[in-house]
Amino acid sequence: MADQTLAEPTAADETNSIPASTKARLRQILNGNSRHSAGAIQLIGLDALRIQLGSRWNSVKARVHDQAERLLNRHLPPSDVWLRADEANYLIVFATLDRQSAELICGRVVSELHRLMLGNNDTGSITVRSVVTEFDGNIAVEEASFDQLIAKALQQGIATSTSIEPETVDHHRDVTVPQEVESFHPNICFRPVFDVAHKVLSTYVCHLDDGTKRTLSAFPADDLRGEEYRFLADSAILMQSVEIHGDLHKNNFRYIQNLVIHFSTISIARYRRDYIALCHSIPVHLVPFMVFVLHGVPMGVPYGRIAEIMTVLKPYARAVLVLFDDGAPNLAAFAQAGVRGLGIIVQPGEPEARAATRVHNFGTHVRRHGMVFFVDGIRTATMLRVAEEAGASYVAGPLVGTDTDVPGHMKRVTERELIQRSARMTRHF
Repeated sequence: MADQTLAEPTAADETNSIPASTKARLRQILNGNSRHSAGAIQLIGLDALRIQLGSRWNSVKARVHDQAERLLNRHLPPSDVWLRADEANYLIVFATLDRQSAELICGRVVSELHRLMLGNNDTGSITVRSVVTEFDGNIAVEEASFDQLIAKALQQGIATSTSIEPETVDHHRDVTVPQEVESFHPNICFRPVFDVAHKVLSTYVCHLDDGTKRTLSAFPADDLRGEEYRFLADSAILMQSVEIHGDLHKNNFRYIQNLVIHFSTISIARYRRDYIALCHSIPVHLVPFMVFVLHGVPMGVPYGRIAEIMTVLKPYARAVLVLFDDGAPNLAAFAQAGVRGLGIIVQPGEPEARAATRVHNFGTHVRRHGMVFFVDGIRTATMLRVAEEAGASYVAGPLVGTDTDVPGHMKRVTERELIQRSARMTRHF
């Protein structure tokens, strides 16, 4: 294979051609790294992403390449080689994987890159390109739709799943179930928060819509696929909310942006690395308006882990809050680690007497440790009064306001107005 030559493409196969600079780099690999001759060679192009980004391409080009390279490092073991051939192409040389497995990994990388940069991905529009050797010794490129590759892998995987070597699954575990992750499309929305002291709606929580939450709740806490889904969801929340916030800020629109992030995303090394890479995209002038809300924290998490997370997240936000569904965490550990505030959720259908007791007890202990106390899930006037009496500085829930596509303007409002507006909406529906 090292002796093969690269033929110039004809006009007939111009759409499948390899750029001249890319062919030169490929020739270097083939001539100087013959140990990869038994594997597969793939070509990842960014042209489709560049077209969709349009006029934004020049301003985000560096971030696109940074994310592409991080994804390649995350999905490829040390035995594989990748290089940036030119501005719009990457070459990947797989040492041992066959062509089908290599195609699936490359499709997955491109799909994740589209999701990170665009907030969504259309697998039907993603094309996977393989570098192949023709009978005359020349090198050409063959293209296939990622959807077609997934369908083919799924069909063959049903018949051959028992023959998959554990070693291969460990190095490229996503190859066996790419269709599951690729079918996940997280959707975000914004929920207003009521500032009790200042009587104003000036904070918005960026979180997942109900449909996405139902998808995630179907996975056990320790399910590997669930962890992957939660990372993708948190990435979507961060990227889309920062983009929206940036646009609004340019129009003199000021508000505090709370970003929900799951504990597994920031505690699992491979996800934390990529999430923090995304945090680098937060403009410096927006950092004072950003707040991370950590969710899904285990009750027995040690102080050292909390302190580590605070150290990682603090440079990118004005504060870090922690939200609990239920339970009694070690509040002293959170206070010592630098957590600014702790919150609790009033669950749908929870008896008000039980909820009131939980909110009161939790709020008392949170404030005793010098942290801000907040309550989510407020649905009734009774629970609003309970939260305020328990010392909540901020409250959110259906009573305060429903989910919207974008944050609203800062608005002064009283508890009475919130209750009256909620009553009108309840009668309307």
